Amino acid sequence: MAIAELARLKLRDGELENLQKEVSNILDYVGQINAFASADAYTTKSAIRNVLRDDAPRLAGDVMFKKREAILAALPRREGDHNVVRKIIQKDE
Repeated sequence: MAIAELARLKLRDGELENLQKEVSNILDYVGQINAFASADAYTTKSAIRNVLRDDAPRLAGDVMFKKREAILAALPRREGDHNVVRKIIQKDE
């Protein structure tokens, strides 16, 4: 039984061939992912690592701290470290 029949899809002429190609491409891609997931390089400790830095506040002497202050100073309206924007969602009453 065809996938289109199982999904109860009504396809026009030519759509079936296009669907077959797309499903085939998806399955090929899933196969590539499975091959990568089972590769030795993936299971070694050197391949699995956290690339994000620890979340810590910037200190006053940090180069990025100055940029942060410049960005905050450029905001048209702010409260402390937050940009104030107009309300765009309204509750119907």
